[in-house]
Amino acid sequence: MGKAITVRGKTVEQAVEAALGILGLGLSDVRIHVTQTAETQESPARTRLAEVVVTPVRYQAASGGRADRPAGTHGICITSGRADVQTVPGAPLPVIEAGEGVQVIVNGRKTDGGTPVSESDSVHIRTIDELTRAQLSITIREQGALALLSVTPGRKITRTVKDTPYADHLRVETEETAETVNDLSQQMIREACSQLGVTAALDKRVLWEACETTVPYEGIIARGTFPKAGLDGDIEVQIDVDGGTLAEEETRIDYREKTAVRFVQAGQLVAAVLPPVPGQSGEDIFGNEIPAEDGKPADILLGRNVARTGNHLFADCPGKLSILRKDGCISIEIADTIALDEVDLASGNVRFDGDVTVAGSVTQGCAVDVTGKAVIGKDVRKSAVKAGRGILVSGHVSSSRLEAGIRQSGDAMYAERLSSILPGLQSLRTVIITIARLRQAEAAELEGQEVKKLIRTVLGDRYDTFLEELQPFLSLKAEGVHPKWQELQMNLYHLFVHTLHAGVEDGQQFLGFLQSAEQLYDQYRAKTELEPAELTLPYAVNSQLVCSGSIHVTEQGLAQCTVHAKRDLRVDGICRGGELTGERSVSIKECGSKRGVQTVVRTGREGAIVIGIAFPGTVLYVGEETHQVAELLIGITARLENGVLIVR
Repeated sequence: MGKAITVRGKTVEQAVEAALGILGLGLSDVRIHVTQTAETQESPARTRLAEVVVTPVRYQAASGGRADRPAGTHGICITSGRADVQTVPGAPLPVIEAGEGVQVIVNGRKTDGGTPVSESDSVHIRTIDELTRAQLSITIREQGALALLSVTPGRKITRTVKDTPYADHLRVETEETAETVNDLSQQMIREACSQLGVTAALDKRVLWEACETTVPYEGIIARGTFPKAGLDGDIEVQIDVDGGTLAEEETRIDYREKTAVRFVQAGQLVAAVLPPVPGQSGEDIFGNEIPAEDGKPADILLGRNVARTGNHLFADCPGKLSILRKDGCISIEIADTIALDEVDLASGNVRFDGDVTVAGSVTQGCAVDVTGKAVIGKDVRKSAVKAGRGILVSGHVSSSRLEAGIRQSGDAMYAERLSSILPGLQSLRTVIITIARLRQAEAAELEGQEVKKLIRTVLGDRYDTFLEELQPFLSLKAEGVHPKWQELQMNLYHLFVHTLHAGVEDGQQFLGFLQSAEQLYDQYRAKTELEPAELTLPYAVNSQLVCSGSIHVTEQGLAQCTVHAKRDLRVDGICRGGELTGERSVSIKECGSKRGVQTVVRTGREGAIVIGIAFPGTVLYVGEETHQVAELLIGITARLENGVLIVR
């Protein structure tokens, strides 16, 4: 090898040409190592030149003999890249052959295949290095919105001739050293993008990474603006879909009130039609517009009992709102009767102005409250069922309350739920007044936050219990009620549930809204309307049955129940314990028990009681007159005759 020189130029090619001119050699006579690629910056002062190290290759001919070779040696060997030929008179000449990446030059001529040589021949060995430059490609994607840059680094292979012993036939082999080379510059990438017509700004980070990488690399070199598709038209439901309450933020949520069924009233706005939203066009990396797809109008199919006025949908009758989306079409209808599989925590409580049919059971302490008729296919367990026109239960009733035909106004419902918390509120009023007197101040001088702290202090361990008692009142919703009920709900929610809101400005305001609560309670309590209805069931245990008409127990009977029928009570089975009332008449197959369990049977002054078998312990009331059965009686009738109770 000759002495290497280092040369710089604007490009690698210019630097190599300058070095070859200085050395007076050709490209095949030197080895080239690129130490730095060129890079052009915006400022000329920051331009980086390419730098190469060029090393001449010295060809070594046979020296005509080696002092250390043994006498009589025949053949050819290689030492430090030099070929040494030794022959023996009369023997065939040794043969030299070029291996991969090597040129063998004998007497100035490049050989091809095996070539015999003698000691007088000039044998030169030249290694062939390889340089593969880095490759780049740019792929346009996403309708021209993206340009993906792919870089494959180059490869430089440097070869060195292996030393060999003397041999009659020598194949020249080399050792290779591979080196990854990346001679790309940012300017080269910019020019490639420019040739494609890219006008978008190039990502400087990707430019730097692409020029420095020594492994295959991909990066998004340029981005346009993606188009935004428009939104199709739709409908927006305008009712309380999930049964949310004023106390949603409180952790104690009655999930039975969060019904999955949507109920509406006649004339109620149920949904609004949302118009389609047009799309927003984008721009590709060449500066061209990328059109966007506009939204399509909603395909709405109006079903039963739904009317449209402009962009609003209204209910023509009370019922269950049903919305079905299929194949891009939105169907909406309102059923004037509803049918459910079960009433449980999954369905939530059912409150409906109309009839309801439940194929299964009413369970989990849920409630059914309808103005029409309630038909229950199976059992009612630990629940409440109210129906304005009657109740039919096919299964058993246990630990539940059934009311048929007794309707309560919305205001009366609020008053009934308020009754459970009103005593606690009244005791708090006494505390506020007492504290104000002890301070010799007016209630108005107690600030809202102080009132809130006093309430928590006074209630102490009962605070959580009071919140549980308060929850049914806060969660109540009813149509057409006095607006002060909602105002009272909101005040109580802020005062007892909301952690950041004081609820009242001062103690005087607390006393004021408490007085308003008492006035509402006095005005609307016990406002009930009675409608004749029928309540039919096969069996009930530990339950309350109330009906404005007649009650008919069709099978086993009643056990430890409280029953009140405004007309007739008929039990085809056995009654054990409890209190049974039919104001017009009572008919029971068997009453009481052999163990003497007390069973009370009542009717009005004009009514009559008929019992097939009456055990001792059965107590009969006709009006205010009473008779206790002391021994087993079969086929008895009890009624008043001239004001005297006669039992036959």
